[in-house]
Amino acid sequence: MTDEYLGKMLGVACDMADADGATLFVVDGAVLRPYLVYRLPVEYIQGIGNVQVGAQCCGRAVEHKRAWIVADMLSDPLFAQGRAGAENSPIRAGFSVPVMDGDTVIASLACHFKRPHTPSDLDVERNQAFAKLIAITLRTRLPFSFEGRPCYVDSKHGAAGVYPAVRQDGAA
Repeated sequence: MTDEYLGKMLGVACDMADADGATLFVVDGAVLRPYLVYRLPVEYIQGIGNVQVGAQCCGRAVEHKRAWIVADMLSDPLFAQGRAGAENSPIRAGFSVPVMDGDTVIASLACHFKRPHTPSDLDVERNQAFAKLIAITLRTRLPFSFEGRPCYVDSKHGAAGVYPAVRQDGAA
């Protein structure tokens, strides 16, 4: 499957959760690396950086193998390592679900919001379903290559365009 296909799934997950952006981070040993970024500012992604398993929203979802919510990134002490991302961008909240291949977590799917936010149970359940589809798609990519990553996805006018690495104009 192509990045464009994964980007479309990421975009639908984001839009159905009424989120402002979404990410797919993949597990690389003890860290998660940004793989696909949908409608999020470069400053946010650079500010959160590679996420340690057990830290921030995505890292905790991976460590605990369950959904994790950060309702306000500026006040949540568990988001301290990624606070620069929230301080340097309009993003304020997020929730993440693990992407599981059997019993192994291979990635995290997260939705991000420009306001403090707690997702509904339905939003979490829906993203868990998307995570299963993403896991099936990612199986064909193991082991992951991080060359040219992350890719920024732009879905204006219904057609997803995928741009390798950081775009110079900062668009996501």
